[in-house]
Amino acid sequence: MTHGPLGEDVWLLAGNRPGELAQQRALGAALALPLREIAVARMAPTGREVSYDFSALRPPWPRVAISFGKTLAAGLRLRELAGSAVRLVHLGLPRRLAAEALDLIVPMPTDRYIAAANVFRPRMPFNPLPPLASDSPAAQRLRAANLPRPWTALIVGGPTRRLRLAPKTVARIAAQANARALAHGGSLLVSTSPRTPAEALPVLQRALTAPGELFVFAPGSAPDNPYAAYLHGADELIVTGDSASMIAECWRSGRPLWVAPLGMSPRRRLMRRLRGAVPARLIASGRIAGDVDIGRWIEALAGAGHIGLLGESDPSRPYRSEDDDDLRQVVQRIRELLARPAEAG
Repeated sequence: MTHGPLGEDVWLLAGNRPGELAQQRALGAALALPLREIAVARMAPTGREVSYDFSALRPPWPRVAISFGKTLAAGLRLRELAGSAVRLVHLGLPRRLAAEALDLIVPMPTDRYIAAANVFRPRMPFNPLPPLASDSPAAQRLRAANLPRPWTALIVGGPTRRLRLAPKTVARIAAQANARALAHGGSLLVSTSPRTPAEALPVLQRALTAPGELFVFAPGSAPDNPYAAYLHGADELIVTGDSASMIAECWRSGRPLWVAPLGMSPRRRLMRRLRGAVPARLIASGRIAGDVDIGRWIEALAGAGHIGLLGESDPSRPYRSEDDDDLRQVVQRIRELLARPAEAG
């Protein structure tokens, strides 16, 4: 039973992961409907611990709510409170839930999930190119440095629960990026990220001999963070293959993009093979969760020419707007949901 009236707006059920929140905001803005963002979850950096706050889930209810990852719990609580008239759209894998329980599922392109009428699989995450203010400290610093062109930018991420970034891997990636900059007679701009391990820093410092800079991310360094300046100003980009959001943002810069894939532990490779044999009906029922395979997605992007694999291949299909229509298609799917008669319940 529906308790309270429906409003005209969209709710973003938000957590505290910047990459996920950026995608929810991009989708919400593209819908061009009244929008409300509600913080419902805080996740630990490891992603294993999460705390919820559902106190703001009060009527009037939205017409559609958009969750991402672990904030799906808030969507399910909203469904209990408001009934099935509220359309639930979920980004990412809906773990421990039957696919039919949601109106629309948008798994990330890295996710291994079922094909179904209420599932739309995008080519890229929805993360937009970060905006750049002309007076940002990073942009001003780069202009003043007058570094030789072309600029090669290297963005170094970090290990995840599934991927490893050993010092020797950092050394190899940095050496390849440095060699590209030297071969072109240009500069190398390097930035670490919140997940870059401390042991990677001396490795980077030893490997970098080309003109340029090394920016080390640290808490409170946001005003000086050159990430957006690199994406807007560099002539080519190299990024480690640990973050789908980061790859999407770099791709949307329109610059030639190379990705350096990261390796998995033997145990993870075994688990990947076992999960690949799980019948689709078990995943659809929610009894077994889907899986994440960023490596397979990176290989598909390289095979289509959208990116190059560092040291192996070059990008052959520059960014084109016609290749970037996933957000428009999801908006259309949601508008079709909203056009259907609302159900009480």
